[in-house]
Amino acid sequence: MDTIILELTEREAEIYDEAMKKVDETAVFLAGLSHADRLDWLKKHQYPHPISFEREIDGTIYTVNAYFNKDAAETAEGKVSRILNQNIAL
Repeated sequence: MDTIILELTEREAEIYDEAMKKVDETAVFLAGLSHADRLDWLKKHQYPHPISFEREIDGTIYTVNAYFNKDAAETAEGKVSRILNQNIAL
């Protein structure tokens, strides 16, 4: 697998570090819950709306909509990796 290196600005690195700290804290918290309590917590904290948004880039409006198939055999990470490997020449 190829490696992709992203260079972040100082602020982007701070945001990344803050997000990863929160992820780690949440993982520790969830690990301490029972299976049933963990499922309840996840149901209460899942995103309540479809993930979609519009962005204008150089005068063109891009609409992004996300759809998750609960019966899919491929993980989101696997799909992104496959798409990147097919479409990015390093």
